[in-house]
Amino acid sequence: MFQRPCPAMCLLAAIGLLAPRLVLVLMWLINSSFVLQPFSGMSVPNPVLPVLGLLFLPTTTLGFCWAVASFGGVSTFSGLLVVLIGLVIDFGLIGNGRGAVRR
Repeated sequence: MFQRPCPAMCLLAAIGLLAPRLVLVLMWLINSSFVLQPFSGMSVPNPVLPVLGLLFLPTTTLGFCWAVASFGGVSTFSGLLVVLIGLVIDFGLIGNGRGAVRR
């Protein structure tokens, strides 16, 4: 049966696109397993990769955490698509569109 999505989750997703670092920190404080669990099987100590993601690629890190929680990781097309969209957004936010205008 179809369930209506929670309006709070839609608001959180919209804020996540505007301020991904804020949402990532809030999710880490509210539900730390949401942020730490996707990185638990990697060879780097657990909090290192989420902190690096928070600093350099926040939307990608948020998308990766969501893909693992919702789609089972990046092995599915939907999970990979979420992470790739986050990566594109991060590269646009980091570069500030400087590559489009050359003097």
